[in-house]
Amino acid sequence: MTRVDSIETPLGTIHLAVRDGALLAVSFDTPAALGGERGRTEATERLRAYFAGEVRALDDLRVDPQGTPFQKRVWSLLRQIPAGETRSYGQLASALSSHPRAVGAANGKNPVALVIPCHRVIAADGSLCGYASGVDRKRWLIEHEAAHRRV
Repeated sequence: MTRVDSIETPLGTIHLAVRDGALLAVSFDTPAALGGERGRTEATERLRAYFAGEVRALDDLRVDPQGTPFQKRVWSLLRQIPAGETRSYGQLASALSSHPRAVGAANGKNPVALVIPCHRVIAADGSLCGYASGVDRKRWLIEHEAAHRRV
């Protein structure tokens, strides 16, 4: 059974879907894509902790995103980027023996924003680009993590 929930955050309403204890989807402002029975989940509480400043609260949250084998490789690599740090599309592509555009395309299909931290990926020149939920949200997330990162 899939459970869905919504929480209010500094970035707006976030909707999530969980099945069998694994997060399937996180969405800003679009609950229509998420179907299931309403109810609180561990993911809900972890997201609340993240926004309260515990930026590592999402690190070991179980996810079950649906995607191609390549997308899943990219998403797995994204989860290795520590909170408060960024990587370029080129750095990730190099680690995967791929092309930055392919990494960008996989990044854009990430169904579990925040938990699979696609917001931590930046352009080679250090500029913020390519965040489906908007560059302003991406900037906020990067700054939030940098401010609350515990070394």
